Amino acid sequence: MKRREFLLGSATAIGAGSLWGQRPDQAKLSRIAVMSLCFNSLVKPATGPPDPERTLDIMDIADMVAERFGIHHVEYQHSDFRSTEPDYLRELRSRMKKAKSQMTQINLQFGELNISAANLVRRLETIDLTKRWIDHATALGCPRVQVNQGSLAPEVRQSAIETLKTINAYGKAKRVFVTMEPRSGPWEVVVEVIKASGIWANPDCGNFPDNQSRAAGLALMYKMTAGSSHVKHVPDKFSTPEAVKISKEAGYKGLFAIEASPANGPDPYVAVQTILDVLLASL
Repeated sequence: MKRREFLLGSATAIGAGSLWGQRPDQAKLSRIAVMSLCFNSLVKPATGPPDPERTLDIMDIADMVAERFGIHHVEYQHSDFRSTEPDYLRELRSRMKKAKSQMTQINLQFGELNISAANLVRRLETIDLTKRWIDHATALGCPRVQVNQGSLAPEVRQSAIETLKTINAYGKAKRVFVTMEPRSGPWEVVVEVIKASGIWANPDCGNFPDNQSRAAGLALMYKMTAGSSHVKHVPDKFSTPEAVKISKEAGYKGLFAIEASPANGPDPYVAVQTILDVLLASL
């Protein structure tokens, strides 16, 4: 993607004047990340034929986020990567360094291959595949990978914990944190599995059924992190400033990774800026 393309973007972006003028509080910006998932509708597909509507290359994301938003932390999806060959990973790491940016986490979404798989072979495949991505994270200088835990149903929970213990042991050996966010069931179960397996929480302020469970879950999970969390902005259901307040009360000093979606507006640049403005006002 050409530099001119991603700098121009939408002329209506909220706060766009900060691109060329004074940046907001740098200390606050240093605690904010942006997920590549925010730009999913624009990122070039990793496989298949080219899509003329998707012109943003993964290699350009860090530079674009730094230039447009003043943010130097980016979180990626494993499906973003067009290759995992060493030369490709070295080039991506070089591009991150050129943008003075850090890859903060890689989110792993392997479908049926997850720690809750009932079939032993599937769980072993999950372990092997996750280990490979921990290796990729090491090559990229990325300190975290987040797993998709699947159902964590009672009948598979203990085997899921044992699977996670194996993955976590490998992550520790490589100095890569293994994280998990609340989803697919009660947050209490996620906390139980995190504690039992020795991994780390990745709080997501939008992944709760109601405000009561959200307040209780975030207050606990913000004390169990490896320095990463996700921020969804769902103002008709949850208060983002309240989530930040809970994190402060819990003593959280880590990153808030913006996870914008089409629900925040059709233009992903505007959607990210909307959440960024809320975070800057709340931190």
